[in-house]
Amino acid sequence: MHQRDFMVWIVKIIVAWTVLFAIQIPLRKKGEASRRRQVFILKIILIPVAALAAVSFPSILSLRYDDAVMAVYIVLMGDAAADIVEYIIRRISCGRGKDRTLRHCVLPAAAILSAVFCLCIFLYGTANAGSVTVKKHTWKAEGLTQSHTFAFAADIHAGNAQSMDTLREFCRQVNSENPEFVILGGDITDELTSYDEMTAAYGILSELKAPVYFIYGNHDRQLKCDLVGGRTYSDEELADAVEGAGIQILSDEFAQVSHDLILLGREDASRSGDRKDWPELKNPYDGGALIVADHQPYDKAQLAVEVSALQLSGHTHAGQLWPLRFIYNVFGLPAYGEYEEPGTRLYVSAGESGWSMPLRTEARCEWELITLEPAD
Repeated sequence: MHQRDFMVWIVKIIVAWTVLFAIQIPLRKKGEASRRRQVFILKIILIPVAALAAVSFPSILSLRYDDAVMAVYIVLMGDAAADIVEYIIRRISCGRGKDRTLRHCVLPAAAILSAVFCLCIFLYGTANAGSVTVKKHTWKAEGLTQSHTFAFAADIHAGNAQSMDTLREFCRQVNSENPEFVILGGDITDELTSYDEMTAAYGILSELKAPVYFIYGNHDRQLKCDLVGGRTYSDEELADAVEGAGIQILSDEFAQVSHDLILLGREDASRSGDRKDWPELKNPYDGGALIVADHQPYDKAQLAVEVSALQLSGHTHAGQLWPLRFIYNVFGLPAYGEYEEPGTRLYVSAGESGWSMPLRTEARCEWELITLEPAD
């Protein structure tokens, strides 16, 4: 994020906190306990609403007013946490007969608690979004004659939620692990990435030493660009940058990455008119294990009939903002981690970065280092 945008975001957090705290001052008077509880419940309800508005789907809120929505989310989280601590202190003080003394300092104490929790959530969330870690997996696969280790990274959102410095650190980490190949699982850039940032990102990714394969996500081709004033690069310019970095694009295409390992890169579900149904995909290679890279993990029709050693997806960012991962799971949507499907193992990555502003209160940013071993 640009420094100027970062400072604007901080100012909006301060404004949101001031407004929320100010409208609650009358409720902190004696005899307003019932209303305080009602307001607390309202804040708990609004937290997931703000989180959904910020990161769950591209909209005018998440693209143009993402900093304001994130500011509201932080303030609601911090103030609700302060309410819980304040309630506990009140109960303890009442039990010891100190409630009268406490009432004289409740307003400044509540202000301090709320501000401290907001600051903690902001610092934790931005630190969590600004660091990238590797998560290692080892799985068995039928059809292999030898072990293979490769990297998978999705949802980088370069030039928006992730800085170029963090992208360079990611490339350094990958190169240090010396994988056989790398899969870029979509949303490497998005609607808020400029042309110069897009070309710079692929210039950095060209430093990856292993062969690299790329699939499209729902943001790479800036499908919601009308919400932010239009495109900053064309499909052709994107493809030129990807291929110019020595990266192979797979769009419903197969690639033989080893004599016993095949990779299928799927067209993203956001381009339903261009995406083939599973029965239409014809593997031209005989034998070996099949890996499927599909940006979104929601194609239930495909997962019902797909036969592969592994499907790798991203898109969800593991919810990114609490409590979205829980909400996704309640509705039966794969959010993060490993899922056993009838004919494959689905793994949904937390993503190498976040969507919208750089804030994560769910799982850390991560990329996967995967080892597939021959089945016994």
